[in-house]
Amino acid sequence: MKRVIIDTDPGIDDAAAILMTLGSPELDIEAMTTVFGNTPVENCTINALRILEAADRTEIPVYEGSSRPYNCAEPVFAALIHGDDGLGDAGVPMPSTAAQPTNAVIELINRVMTSPGEITVMAIGRLTNVALAMAVEPGFTEAVGEVIVMGGAVSVPGNASPTASANLRGDPEAADVVYRSGANVVQIGLDVCEQVEISLAQQEELWAADTKATRFMHLVSPFIQAAYERRGRLHHPGGVRYNDMPAVSYGIFPELFECRELPVHIEIHGEHTRGMTVANQREDPGEPTTAKVAFGVDAARLTQLWVERVAAV
Repeated sequence: MKRVIIDTDPGIDDAAAILMTLGSPELDIEAMTTVFGNTPVENCTINALRILEAADRTEIPVYEGSSRPYNCAEPVFAALIHGDDGLGDAGVPMPSTAAQPTNAVIELINRVMTSPGEITVMAIGRLTNVALAMAVEPGFTEAVGEVIVMGGAVSVPGNASPTASANLRGDPEAADVVYRSGANVVQIGLDVCEQVEISLAQQEELWAADTKATRFMHLVSPFIQAAYERRGRLHHPGGVRYNDMPAVSYGIFPELFECRELPVHIEIHGEHTRGMTVANQREDPGEPTTAKVAFGVDAARLTQLWVERVAAV
């Protein structure tokens, strides 16, 4: 069983991803850490607790982390995609549980350093917490087993700018630290997320399961579905996309993904390119690789597995 910490900024697509992990017996979700992103970090923490309550998994501890980017700039949120509260302003009840008192960065360090090589961090939000852990504890980079990053856009346009994905554009300096660290980084970005859409028939199959978790997803999904439809980002009528879901799926079903080891740099200076993942795809790159980058995925199999795993929660 793979030991996992989910670093997250819930977020409707985070909810879809987290519920999938909770329905997957291959994973042991040891903790969740929150970071600003789709909504302020205080909301992200509340939403993480809400998701765990929907899954009846409140034994999993939640730790609140960074409220602003690595360089202390003002954070940018995504209310147009996720609503003001991060869960589609759907009236999800407040959680009955609370976050742990330890800061997320300290908790990441403590857990990873106690079990070197054993813990996978699924980083499905800004990379601020992970970058700070690497800065505070130099041994973190070698001790973490794998960092699965939801972000990046190599062969497709960005979604936060013409060149950059939201998570990396939201804190380019943190992403730069993580990609330059030498850690085992896997990039599951828009190159594959653009291919993964839950069909209307698959949604109806999931809603028919009528569990606490599926009712939760049914409640929060219309907001993100409408937001994507307005922007022309859905491929099929009635479809819905949860971009964080493919990233966590890599930690369960890596065989479904087509990846290449590449040198990847994060642009931090460009006026129009901040947060861009600059991948060196030359035959002889002349520099060491820094990330395993996903370009292809068995989307049909993956979306059906999402339905099955969330229905099992």
